[in-house]
Amino acid sequence: MFLRNHFQNAYVTHNLDKAMKLVDDRFGRIDWIVFDPEMILQTPSGPKESSVRAALGWKDGLQIELIQPVAGYLDHYLPVLPADKDDYVPRFHHIAVRRDDEAAMRKEIEQLGFPLLFESSVPGLVFIYLDAGRTLGHAFEYIWATPEGWDMQGWPRDKAVVA
Repeated sequence: MFLRNHFQNAYVTHNLDKAMKLVDDRFGRIDWIVFDPEMILQTPSGPKESSVRAALGWKDGLQIELIQPVAGYLDHYLPVLPADKDDYVPRFHHIAVRRDDEAAMRKEIEQLGFPLLFESSVPGLVFIYLDAGRTLGHAFEYIWATPEGWDMQGWPRDKAVVA
């Protein structure tokens, strides 16, 4: 049940532009949506500022997210990145699942019992990162959004959502 509506694989990199080009060159051109969010993350130890560069793109029904950590609280990304700052090859970080009922999503998260890494939101979108490392070896993200929030992420109109 918890993998229902898995739609995204996410990777971190030291250089977003080079990582996008690498993915495009290897797998075919992706229409990336690039943004530079400055966020307040609600962590178990309190609110923390964080900024990243991120790109979202769809390929064969799967959304690829590339994240370049920039400043502030980045603790959840750093263990995955290589020590060599010139190494821009994307490293797997998390998967994301879509949920269309925020209250039910929060109940499911509680039942799942993974430790919270952080929670944040932007208008029309709530995202919650969980530490699934001891079970799955990576982070796990739940996303709830309004229809406009899904449009902002480029959700394909013909992509089914399992109720």
